[in-house]
Amino acid sequence: MIGRLGAAEVGLLAALVGACAGPGRPASLVTGSAQPLVVPLGVEDAVAGRQVAERARRAEVVYLGELHDNPAIHVAQAAIVRAMVAAGARPALAFEMIPEGSQDQLTAAVRSDDPADSVGRRLGWTERGWPDFGMYWPLFELARHARLPVVATDLDPDLTRQVSRGGLRAAGGAAARLASALPADPVVERAIARRLQAAHCNLFPEARIPAMVDSWYARNVTIARRLGDALREARQVVVIIGRGHQYPGGVPAQLEALRPGTRQLVVGFVEVGDPSDGVEGRRPDMADVLWLVPGPDRPDPCRGLMHQVG
Repeated sequence: MIGRLGAAEVGLLAALVGACAGPGRPASLVTGSAQPLVVPLGVEDAVAGRQVAERARRAEVVYLGELHDNPAIHVAQAAIVRAMVAAGARPALAFEMIPEGSQDQLTAAVRSDDPADSVGRRLGWTERGWPDFGMYWPLFELARHARLPVVATDLDPDLTRQVSRGGLRAAGGAAARLASALPADPVVERAIARRLQAAHCNLFPEARIPAMVDSWYARNVTIARRLGDALREARQVVVIIGRGHQYPGGVPAQLEALRPGTRQLVVGFVEVGDPSDGVEGRRPDMADVLWLVPGPDRPDPCRGLMHQVG
């Protein structure tokens, strides 16, 4: 059931649709439309999940781009996957949160009878710095009960740290595999640099940013390669991933460069209700689906980061 929208939410909807459906936005390979589906606040998760599942029928890859700490997003993600399975799909579930080298541990944990807390420990979830595993557990339960394949996608953390500190050259022989598959684009790369600097509260010196951009690209290329590999075994992959990896230069663009013509559906979850947060900061670029969710109360992330950085 659709609830009444406030004036701010109506304005945000208009801004989101206008930004994503502008003249520079190509028609989706999946839907054939340049107009995104917008799920406003108040729509029941099960109803909206079925709408997205219908749009996802022809997709080979479906991205469910999250803000990691928002419980409402995780409920919506599970509703989408549940609706896809109910409609007869058997997608592989790919997780940004698990490094590619932990594939065996991921498969064994999901195929086990272990409860949620044991699965989280086996995956080193908390040690890797991810939010409450309980928010993600319904997805793992779905994979377990429906016998869905699971895919670990992220770059090894040690290699990520090496590249983020020393650039691609720090990766040695792996550098060629980790380089962006896209032609150089200074405009896109400046935008990536601005987002990375803002995400780190503008605390890092400018000299550090190029290596961080290299690291961002390296992770996205690795995830894209893993998705391409997964599509050799599965007809469809659903990706649980941070929304920032869906921006220009991110995983969808890298996968298109590596595997041209892959039918990709990008779902972006957009928080509403925070008047201090500009539309540009919340808008998932080029999304095929925009699902509006309430934003949780958060402590100031910069305070904790400033303490770590010193």
